[in-house]
Amino acid sequence: MEPRSARQAVGAALAFRGITDAIRGERLVAEWTELVGVKIASRTRPDGIYDRVLVIDVASSAWLHELNLLRPQILAGLLERVGTPRLFDELKFRISGRGQQRPSLVRARAPARRDAPPPPVPATGLARERIIRETDAVDDAELRELIARIRIAHDR
Repeated sequence: MEPRSARQAVGAALAFRGITDAIRGERLVAEWTELVGVKIASRTRPDGIYDRVLVIDVASSAWLHELNLLRPQILAGLLERVGTPRLFDELKFRISGRGQQRPSLVRARAPARRDAPPPPVPATGLARERIIRETDAVDDAELRELIARIRIAHDR
């Protein structure tokens, strides 16, 4: 067996547990501002992925109209940044509050167990900055990015 990078080992472990799409979906929440920019992120939030459509809650009808005009550019940018395999193929914008809140961004393949822990809450603000400072001590850039991304997604 050939040696693997830490990224490959963690990726294989996540795939073995069947949670790679869930982790990638949570990245949308954790890195929403970086993915779409401050201006759009201040008026939107991802709600969930349903039948390969990323549903995004929008603050007002004016923003809904504006974002619908920018849909192709936003979709292309998100697909490029989130990577492959694709989690979604289309975007749907809707006014906030017109749907149910989902506990996880990516629809689970199997029903959740009753004793399952609550979904992780991504780190934001000072907690996110602290995690980034702490992971700066890791020499390997690939491993550093992976550790930071997972810690931010799970606020640890």
